[in-house]
Amino acid sequence: MKRFKEKEVKTQAVSDFGMTLELYIETGNETIDQNINYPLLKIYADETTEEKYLEVPSGNDLVQIPVSKVKALLEAAELDVHSESWYDKNVFNKNT
Repeated sequence: MKRFKEKEVKTQAVSDFGMTLELYIETGNETIDQNINYPLLKIYADETTEEKYLEVPSGNDLVQIPVSKVKALLEAAELDVHSESWYDKNVFNKNT
């Protein structure tokens, strides 16, 4: 697994039979940058409703998920997701 720094993660608006927004990695390291499948994520708008969808790879297919659900997931993560050391300190009191 490779974790990227915030400054390495970029967005770009592109035209792909309509406007889309893509997320990609630009580390400046050609070896790393060439070994990543692009785009990492893509946002589309529904032609009829303008509802936004996040497209992600899943197995050998692509799936589109409503952006509103992804936002809810991210908001929940801000409150509910913590590191193992946080749980050790705040729940199991191992680092007190």
